[in-house]
Amino acid sequence: MSMNMPTKCLRIFIILICLSCLPLIAGAEEPQETSVSDNTADGVEAPTKSTQEGESSKEKGRLGITPFPVIYYTPETSLALGGGVVFTLRDEDETLETRPDNLQVMTAYTLNNQFFLMLSPEKYFNEQRGRFFMNIGYLNWPTSFFGIGNESGIDPEEIEDLEETYTDESFMLQPWIMHTVVADLSMGLTLDWKNTNVEDVEDGGMLEQGDITGSDGGVSSGMGPVIAWDTRDNLFSPSRGSWHKTWAWIYREWMGSDFDYEYYGLDLRHYRPIGRESVLAMQGFMALTSGEVPFNEYPTPLMRGLYENVFIDKNAVAVRAEYRFPIDFFASGRWGGAVFGAVGDAFPDATTTEDIDLKVAGGVGLRYALNKKEKINVRLDIGVSQYGVFPYVMLQEAF
Repeated sequence: MSMNMPTKCLRIFIILICLSCLPLIAGAEEPQETSVSDNTADGVEAPTKSTQEGESSKEKGRLGITPFPVIYYTPETSLALGGGVVFTLRDEDETLETRPDNLQVMTAYTLNNQFFLMLSPEKYFNEQRGRFFMNIGYLNWPTSFFGIGNESGIDPEEIEDLEETYTDESFMLQPWIMHTVVADLSMGLTLDWKNTNVEDVEDGGMLEQGDITGSDGGVSSGMGPVIAWDTRDNLFSPSRGSWHKTWAWIYREWMGSDFDYEYYGLDLRHYRPIGRESVLAMQGFMALTSGEVPFNEYPTPLMRGLYENVFIDKNAVAVRAEYRFPIDFFASGRWGGAVFGAVGDAFPDATTTEDIDLKVAGGVGLRYALNKKEKINVRLDIGVSQYGVFPYVMLQEAF
């Protein structure tokens, strides 16, 4: 891991923006990039995004097929290239305003030799008030472990000394069922099953010693309720409204789990228009766990400007804000900018604030609208903290 990205990486990001625009404008205007490692309730949103993709595809009869490329860059993955396809199915009497049943297939390979394959079927019922969907995935993911905790005073050289590599090979299955209760409020239940093999650990490292929960791999199997409130005016880049969700997942041996633990989460997002075209986006996130939590399921504060998983612990909290504004390049209406900041931490004890050692990060970004109507953007973000400078090229906004 290099904590300071060379200047040539920024040139690569700009080239990637140009390359990603060409095939998308040519026909597949609805790509999406989905994190394969977040243990949050983001699964509530991802299939809905794919639904939007199906609605915008050119359908003939009952079946629609929309291919899309997957291309992104993060400090943890380097360049990732792949692709996917969304199959949508409607009854003959349904219109394009009706959300279709669909199946999304997506895969990508990174220059860090990481690979994932994800299948996400989705089915609507009860006059579309109910929704059943599922994430089925496989990943082979060489990554890094830096220990648990880590205080803000640690410097980049110390972080590199702590780093030990390993490979996370996982099969995952996560079915959801959600139903609208009233207006914008929905409730549901999810099952979460994952079989993880921890491979290629470093000799003499923390994981090789076997004292850390989950260092030998194992099965996590649990279930729990999810509640969501969604008033956003757009799924991809909202300008007003809120999206709040909370969940409580319990993992037990009688469910087939090798680990007994609990995972609770709260994700609050709000979007407020500023002037005619600018937006202030805000997010508060908290994840709390207890019990025998596998190390690779520990939460981390999701902050651009921090290398992912350097700061992990049983609990994590983060507050993020981003100001998004238009830039009148060539009077195209496609360009925009962003200024963002965040504060957060991972900590061991949720009953006290004594162990919280807040980390601060921020940065600036550039946006290009691949699809102006649906507000689907490719973004270049430069995150900065005391630990280094980290560039990102991704599809869709960070939150």
